[in-house]
Amino acid sequence: MIQRQLHARRMPKALVGLCAVLSILTAGCGTMQSTVLHKATDAPPMEAEATQIEAAMPTEAPTETPMPPTDTSTPEPTATATPPPTATLAPTETPVLSPIDRMVAARDPEKGKVLFETFQEQAGSGYSCSNCHLPDSEKTNIGPGLLNIKQRAATRIEGLTAAEYIYESITNSMAYTVEGFEVDLMPQNWAEIYNDLEIFDIVAYLLTLEGESDIDDPEPVAEGAASDSD
Repeated sequence: MIQRQLHARRMPKALVGLCAVLSILTAGCGTMQSTVLHKATDAPPMEAEATQIEAAMPTEAPTETPMPPTDTSTPEPTATATPPPTATLAPTETPVLSPIDRMVAARDPEKGKVLFETFQEQAGSGYSCSNCHLPDSEKTNIGPGLLNIKQRAATRIEGLTAAEYIYESITNSMAYTVEGFEVDLMPQNWAEIYNDLEIFDIVAYLLTLEGESDIDDPEPVAEGAASDSD
């Protein structure tokens, strides 16, 4: 009886020991399995070694492209061409026209030609301008020839233009007498026969009388004188 009780008490201890052994074995299997799994997930030894070799190799620096040498010399100054001086033209002064010049410039020379050739009984004992003055010659008839009168009239009296001088000669012939002519030879009443506008027409006509001078040409021989010399 006592032995059975002892045997019954020993059995649990055996069972306990067996359980302990099984636990150890079970734990060991788990440890081995995790070790195997861990090693399976690691990189292959060859690949890991290659990675370590590549990491240990020195990295080559990129090759720099050689730059051409910089020219540090100071460039010689370039001579700047100086443009030729520009000729400055003197400003052209516009002549100031007198009231008579402006009036004459606005009148009709053709109408003045008709008045110049028109006979006027009231003029002295009856004259036309063309009776005493040649319009196409510088030679004297009764009065001076009027060809190129524009040039001569501009020099007669200082300060008077050609138009002003001719206008005064018609309206007041005593104001200036050409050398070699009588003072009262020209009628004094032309300003009563013609009004100012008509006189301006005559002056405009006289200013158009331009041509080659004939003052030095020999006088033509009269037919009567030629027959007497034969």
